Amino acid sequence: MSGAFVMGNTRWIEGAVLVVLVGAGLACPEGPLRWYGALAVSFVGIAGSVIALASFAAWLAERSPARLQGPRRRPRLALRGARDTAVAALVAASLLAWPLARMWAGEPTGLVWTLPEAGGPGTVLVGNLAAVLVLDAWLYWKHRLLHTRLFFPFHRAHHVYRDPTSLSSFAVGPVESVLTFWPIVLVAFPWAPHYAPVYFALVAAFVALNFYLHSGVASRLAEAVLPRLFVNTSAFHNRHHANAEVNFGEALTLWDHLLGTRENARR
Repeated sequence: MSGAFVMGNTRWIEGAVLVVLVGAGLACPEGPLRWYGALAVSFVGIAGSVIALASFAAWLAERSPARLQGPRRRPRLALRGARDTAVAALVAASLLAWPLARMWAGEPTGLVWTLPEAGGPGTVLVGNLAAVLVLDAWLYWKHRLLHTRLFFPFHRAHHVYRDPTSLSSFAVGPVESVLTFWPIVLVAFPWAPHYAPVYFALVAAFVALNFYLHSGVASRLAEAVLPRLFVNTSAFHNRHHANAEVNFGEALTLWDHLLGTRENARR
């Protein structure tokens, strides 16, 4: 597959991805009706909550005098951000529908609510730390991949938001959404236990962090504390929207530091 072919057929490819994701529900072992019901509930829950919270975060950020790129000179593209976020939410919902359909059918999943079921406190602590590092490494390399000539057409739309707002946090196409959200499917498998309180806390933290990364403003406290933990910040990620050749980290900045792709390493 050449870069020219991908560039000329990006919409068709992304449309086909959506068709496959939604059509796959016909093969759900728990029944298509249950799966599509789970899809509908998941989509309304994800799209509704993310767009509503992102809109509120963007409203707050627009009233801050400490904007990273100074007075806004480009349109906020709020409606486009909401539309693109809704598409990404549809992808996430189509992945969440699998474990949710199993739950509704009374089948076991990987989501557990007690520490013994999750393997004990030590397993939960070490397992989640390892999972964060591994998944963040995946997000980093996924992001690097999407900046190659072949795959950038699937990421280009996100860089329309050069001066982003929280509404552009998850404004990505179907291909990138699949590459980002595929771990949701793991919750469907009983052999991959996820301790629910920690799992939902990490998901909420990832969503909140993305709102902050794309807010266009910098919190003095967050910018002082988060870099010490190698956690991404608004100032760090905003530079990626201004200069797409640096700062590829999505949740952590660890891999940018180790691999020399942070902006000040290029100077």
